[in-house]
Amino acid sequence: MFITLCRIKGGEQVEKIRINSCETHIYRALDEVTAKTENFPDMEKIYTEEELSTVCDYCAQAAIYVVSNT
Repeated sequence: MFITLCRIKGGEQVEKIRINSCETHIYRALDEVTAKTENFPDMEKIYTEEELSTVCDYCAQAAIYVVSNT
């Protein structure tokens, strides 16, 4: 899981969250980002070239999706 604090206008800090997820854990990733940000997250499919080296942040399976708040 990738979390970093970034400054936005007005000096307020916002967490930027990026979670790699397999098919099994996609709902967990969506729920986690939604709970932390109180907004619906973005969900992108990982394309074949990236899929080979990207693993799920919750298990050792290949990640299929990236869930983020950016």
